Amino acid sequence: MKEKIYAIVKKASGAPEIRLLEKDQRTYNTVVEGKREVIPFPNMPGVCIVFDGEAARAKQLNCFLPEYNDLITGTAIFAGIDLEKGFCSLTEEQAAGLEEYLKANDAKGFAGNAGEKIAVNYLPVCEANVLMGLLCEVKSKYKTPKISWMGGSRRRPL
Repeated sequence: MKEKIYAIVKKASGAPEIRLLEKDQRTYNTVVEGKREVIPFPNMPGVCIVFDGEAARAKQLNCFLPEYNDLITGTAIFAGIDLEKGFCSLTEEQAAGLEEYLKANDAKGFAGNAGEKIAVNYLPVCEANVLMGLLCEVKSKYKTPKISWMGGSRRRPL
C-alpha cells in the first residue's frame, strides 16, 4: 500500500480543499495536469508548491505569489516537505495558514496580462531554496540510483 499525505489542492478559479493524495510522482503529475515543478512556499518553512511550470501561460490563473512577484496557473498542490522524507502531510497550522493565504491571493477575475506577471527567475536565492531545489531534483531524476558496494551493485531507493 502506497503512503498517503494530506495536502491542499487548489484548482484555478476554485477554492482550496484538503485532500488525501498518494505519495507518488504520477499522482502529482496527474493532479497538476502536466510535468510538475516544485518551489518552496514563501515565508512558511516546510511547505512547497507543486504545479505545472511548463505550460504557465496557457492555463487559467490560480493565485498570486506577491513574495516572488509571480503567480501560479492551473491546478496546484500545496504540501509539506522534509529534507529527509520528501513530500509529507501538512500540519493543521500549515493548512489553516495556507487556506487563508490562498483566499487572500486568489487570481480569479484578474484581467491583466498573465505573461507580464510570470517571471523566469522568481526564487530568491537563499540556502533553504537551494537545498529544496536539490532535494526535488534528486527525488525526481534519481529515484533508484545504482550503487556499487564491495564489488557488487545493488539498487536502493532514496
